[in-house]
Amino acid sequence: MTQSRELNEWINEWSQKIDEWEKETGKTLLGDNILTISPPRGRIESWLDKHNHKMEFLRTLTSALAAAAGLAVFLKIFGVI
Repeated sequence: MTQSRELNEWINEWSQKIDEWEKETGKTLLGDNILTISPPRGRIESWLDKHNHKMEFLRTLTSALAAAAGLAVFLKIFGVI
Protein backbone atom coordinates (compact mmCIF):
# COMPACT_ATOMS: atom_id res chain seq x y z
CA MET A 1 0.00 0.00 0.00
CA THR A 2 1.43 3.34 -1.00
CA GLN A 3 0.78 6.70 0.58
CA SER A 4 0.30 9.90 -1.31
CA ARG A 5 2.63 12.83 -0.87
CA GLU A 6 -0.23 14.90 0.59
CA LEU A 7 -0.96 12.26 3.21
CA ASN A 8 2.70 12.08 4.22
CA GLU A 9 2.83 15.86 4.55
CA TRP A 10 -0.35 15.87 6.63
CA ILE A 11 1.00 13.14 8.93
CA ASN A 12 4.32 14.96 9.35
CA GLU A 13 2.54 18.25 10.08
CA TRP A 14 0.37 16.71 12.80
CA SER A 15 3.32 14.82 14.26
CA GLN A 16 5.18 18.11 14.62
CA LYS A 17 2.14 19.77 16.22
CA ILE A 18 1.78 16.90 18.66
CA ASP A 19 5.50 17.01 19.53
CA GLU A 20 5.29 20.77 20.15
CA TRP A 21 2.19 20.40 22.32
CA GLU A 22 3.84 17.64 24.36
CA LYS A 23 6.94 19.80 24.92
CA GLU A 24 4.86 22.85 25.90
CA THR A 25 2.53 21.05 28.31
CA GLY A 26 4.81 18.32 29.60
CA LYS A 27 2.05 15.80 28.91
CA THR A 28 1.81 13.01 26.41
CA LEU A 29 -1.03 12.87 23.90
CA LEU A 30 -2.02 9.32 24.76
CA GLY A 31 -1.51 9.70 28.50
CA ASP A 32 0.71 7.36 30.44
CA ASN A 33 -0.14 4.31 28.38
CA ILE A 34 3.24 2.69 28.13
CA LEU A 35 3.63 -0.55 26.20
CA THR A 36 4.66 -3.28 28.58
CA ILE A 37 5.90 -6.67 27.56
CA SER A 38 4.24 -9.47 29.44
CA PRO A 39 6.17 -12.52 30.52
CA PRO A 40 5.93 -15.60 28.30
CA ARG A 41 2.84 -17.72 28.73
CA GLY A 42 2.93 -21.11 30.33
CA ARG A 43 2.00 -24.32 28.57
CA ILE A 44 -1.41 -24.54 30.24
CA GLU A 45 -2.37 -20.97 29.41
CA SER A 46 -1.30 -21.43 25.79
CA TRP A 47 -3.35 -24.63 25.53
CA LEU A 48 -6.40 -22.90 27.04
CA ASP A 49 -6.06 -19.98 24.61
CA LYS A 50 -5.79 -22.38 21.69
CA HIS A 51 -8.98 -24.25 22.67
CA ASN A 52 -11.02 -21.27 23.93
CA HIS A 53 -13.77 -21.47 21.29
CA LYS A 54 -14.26 -25.19 21.79
CA MET A 55 -14.63 -24.69 25.54
CA GLU A 56 -17.17 -21.89 24.97
CA PHE A 57 -19.18 -24.16 22.69
CA LEU A 58 -19.17 -26.95 25.26
CA ARG A 59 -20.25 -24.54 27.99
CA THR A 60 -23.15 -23.35 25.82
CA LEU A 61 -24.12 -26.90 24.87
CA THR A 62 -24.13 -28.16 28.47
CA SER A 63 -26.15 -25.13 29.58
CA ALA A 64 -28.73 -25.83 26.89
CA LEU A 65 -28.89 -29.50 27.93
CA ALA A 66 -29.33 -28.50 31.59
CA ALA A 67 -32.13 -26.10 30.64
CA ALA A 68 -33.86 -28.83 28.58
CA ALA A 69 -33.54 -31.31 31.45
CA GLY A 70 -34.94 -28.75 33.89
CA LEU A 71 -37.86 -28.07 31.59
CA ALA A 72 -38.54 -31.83 31.28
CA VAL A 73 -38.54 -32.21 35.07
CA PHE A 74 -40.84 -29.20 35.43
CA LEU A 75 -43.29 -30.58 32.86
CA LYS A 76 -43.15 -34.05 34.45
CA ILE A 77 -43.94 -32.63 37.91
CA PHE A 78 -47.03 -30.82 36.63
CA GLY A 79 -48.19 -33.84 34.61
CA VAL A 80 -47.84 -32.31 31.17
CA ILE A 81 -45.69 -35.21 30.00
